Amino acid sequence: MNNPVIPQGMWRRRNASAPWPGLLRFYVTVHLIWIAMYITLGKGFAYAGYQPLFVGELLAVVGTGVMAFSGRILDLARTKIGVVMTGFIVWQAWCTFPFLAEYQVDTLRDGVLWEYAIFAWITASMILRLPGLIDSLVSSYAGFLRSYVFVGPAMWLASVFLQQDLPHWPGTSVSIPSIKAGEYCVHMAGAFAFINVGIRRMSRWWLIAVFGLAFLGMNGRGGLLAFLSACGFILFIRPSWKHLFLIAGSFALLILGMMAFEIRIATPKESRELSVDQLYHSVTSAVAGSDNTLLEGTRTWRLAWWSKIWDYTVNGEFFWTGKGYGINLADDDEFQVGTRDEPLRSPHSSHVTFLARSGVPGFLLWLTLQTTWAGSLLISHLRARRRAEHNWAMLFAWILAYWVAFTVSAAFDVFLEGPMAGIPFWSLIGFGWGAHYLFQMRIRLEREMCISTSGVTV
Repeated sequence: MNNPVIPQGMWRRRNASAPWPGLLRFYVTVHLIWIAMYITLGKGFAYAGYQPLFVGELLAVVGTGVMAFSGRILDLARTKIGVVMTGFIVWQAWCTFPFLAEYQVDTLRDGVLWEYAIFAWITASMILRLPGLIDSLVSSYAGFLRSYVFVGPAMWLASVFLQQDLPHWPGTSVSIPSIKAGEYCVHMAGAFAFINVGIRRMSRWWLIAVFGLAFLGMNGRGGLLAFLSACGFILFIRPSWKHLFLIAGSFALLILGMMAFEIRIATPKESRELSVDQLYHSVTSAVAGSDNTLLEGTRTWRLAWWSKIWDYTVNGEFFWTGKGYGINLADDDEFQVGTRDEPLRSPHSSHVTFLARSGVPGFLLWLTLQTTWAGSLLISHLRARRRAEHNWAMLFAWILAYWVAFTVSAAFDVFLEGPMAGIPFWSLIGFGWGAHYLFQMRIRLEREMCISTSGVTV
């Protein structure tokens, strides 16, 4: 018989009378280390292991067994998010497994776009099973953040400027570390949101440092837009004039300094530089046109490919199941720009990839899952604010802001298709899912107790 789910009132307290089983404690520790390594080293950590069993797949296999041991799968499946998640996974599997015989490993590799959803179930089940886990996760992130503010930018700069001098995985061009601008900006957005909401007390100077250092990734327009979107969301949901003025002043000084000294830093890894002009073109080209030939060219290329996908799915023969998982979309759609050793496989938008590979139903299920999850957390945030439960309200605000950064960056890049962003993203989904479940259950139990003590038969 399963143990009852223990609702966490003030999630910053741990129930000392309910010790964690050793196996679950070990798995949670490993999962956190894996997330930290993906955030810090990017692709440089993802390549650890032997094809096709890399560290991400190993974690998924072990985590699936641990999830079954937790006994919380049915509790999650009965929730609104669980129902939509199940439908989403079933449809994606329907668009994947028929192609397994033809494309084999390529099918499984492309399928990680949805297969990593297992980490949402794993993370949520651990939160329901282990009392005090939310507090442990928040504390662990706060400790990690104090190091990441310095280590993260250093790893990013090293992967950009020192790529040729860094160690590489044998037989590949992947350096250690190897981080994309989008990944870097998304995680800096998560750091900014965490400090701003005040879940853990941290100096305002940390906020300024994170905001300034995030602009090292200004040559990646998708990542930069993701960072700015998350900042805008968190300042909207938790207005702070003091923080707004500090950030605006810091940003103005940064821009004026770069303009006054005409700072232009060429990046050997990419054809874009770090400069005020690049910052301007990165932002404007993401939402409109740009007179920068390179940026406008890549923008036109993306829009043309997305338009073709729209035509053969929404208006064409691949309406129901798309082209499936396994086929190289860049080759089949005639938009290949990758190298022979590392060919491009999917369009530069994870959202559009769902449309291309699983058709209109799969794309709508993806959108429904994201809106259901985000709407549920937003409702919990608003309820927590009305009940003056600061810890819960700020927890949901931070998770939502981090999610905003992930989804915006995923709109402009091959982002969720790899473990570097996919595993942290789906783990964040599970974190929010589990926290929402516990908070709503706590409210329901309090209401039942109130009715019971008032003499009304329940």
